[in-house]
Amino acid sequence: MSPNTGPEDFGCTEQDKALRKHAEAIHNRWRHMQPAVPFEEVWERHVSSADRIRRKAKSRNRWKTAASAMLVVILLGGAAFTASPDVRAALSRFPFIKMLLADGGFEEQGLSKIEKEGLGVQVNTSVTDRDIRFTMDEVFYDGVQIVLNYDVEYLDDKKRIGDKDVAVYYSLEFAGAEPTMMSTHKFTKLNDHAFIGSTLIDAYQYLDGYKLRMNISRIGQVQGDWSVTVPLSVAKTSPDTTTFFPNKTIEVNGGKKTVERITFTPVSTQLAIRTSEYKENDVSYRLRDDLQTEFATAGGMGGEYEITNNFGPTSAINPHPKYVEVLINDQPSNPEQLVQREETAPLHGSFPIVLKGMDGGTVTITQVEVGDDETVLTYEASDAGNQNPDLHLVDSKGKEHASSGRPVRISKERFIFQIKFPKPDGGSFQKIKMMTYDNKPGYKPQPPTVIRVPLDWSKP
Repeated sequence: MSPNTGPEDFGCTEQDKALRKHAEAIHNRWRHMQPAVPFEEVWERHVSSADRIRRKAKSRNRWKTAASAMLVVILLGGAAFTASPDVRAALSRFPFIKMLLADGGFEEQGLSKIEKEGLGVQVNTSVTDRDIRFTMDEVFYDGVQIVLNYDVEYLDDKKRIGDKDVAVYYSLEFAGAEPTMMSTHKFTKLNDHAFIGSTLIDAYQYLDGYKLRMNISRIGQVQGDWSVTVPLSVAKTSPDTTTFFPNKTIEVNGGKKTVERITFTPVSTQLAIRTSEYKENDVSYRLRDDLQTEFATAGGMGGEYEITNNFGPTSAINPHPKYVEVLINDQPSNPEQLVQREETAPLHGSFPIVLKGMDGGTVTITQVEVGDDETVLTYEASDAGNQNPDLHLVDSKGKEHASSGRPVRISKERFIFQIKFPKPDGGSFQKIKMMTYDNKPGYKPQPPTVIRVPLDWSKP
């Protein structure tokens, strides 16, 4: 939006028009019971027919066999890794998102649904240069965020890669579009010759039907060209995507804010707000459902009269809330008025364990279960304000472990959640810690402004 346009023009942007058109198309398909256009029709125009037939010829059982072989090869670092076509094919089914979330560096925010529900599109497009093969294995797009999953193989058997070799240097561009973007990535070494990577992109423009080019000029310490181009399509997520245009307005401190659009996908939620302020500062937005369950925050972008915020998906126990509430905090937090406090308690198998939370509330630990791959902690918060506590588990070596995902609510009637942690490095978990904050005596923060948005899922 240019300085010559005002807040009343927000709903007329190309972004808004595209989303309205797409939402109407989804609703019409649903009404007439017409299936969404499959991604294969989009991809067919982008890759050769021979390559498409070769990919489809592989049976599901063969994929399972190849995947098992691939995992063994990765663990053992065998030479067959770069030689076997079955292993090459199986790598495109590698659990990229599970690896991405494994060490807690990324919040869950619905990303695991990509693999659990098969929402990514298998691409398997390779480029080889300087004895290094880059393969784009999978692309995910839901209209809100893009996830690129890829692997890199060093084809020289004599080359053993180190930490400096596990990196991809790239830039991103779209043909015919220049969206505001934010991206992040993670690389994970598999063995002495290969690693995988995931790049997560928030692109604040609707890009269905566009092509994304990943310009790769360097891998590890080697200069070269491994650039690839992939089309973006929401075909896989469209059947479970719903967009509302509530046009709900409220006055806040003399200005106006309008909830223009809310889009719910299987993996993301996007909130678009029109504001009377030319540019906002020190304003934050949160989102919660009709059970007061807060949506995971996933970043945002502020324009001249428009604000776009991304969140995680709706909760599994409440996928279609009757309404959502937008919480607006237009007063910056004052850290000088807060006092940090640490609550600790031993873990000796005796439950419940009650920890003192914020504003007189409590967080009650009811169970800690250590499994083969992860640890699941169950807790109950006394109120909505304590539903997302900062919990850490301390093992017998004194090492603190942060959670590997966001809390998942498992009860509609009470604030009962489960949250996952890694296994202890050795022995068992000995202690639980919770970091929290108290307001200094006499300080009472201003409550947020709340916009309640009714949702009729039968008539989006």
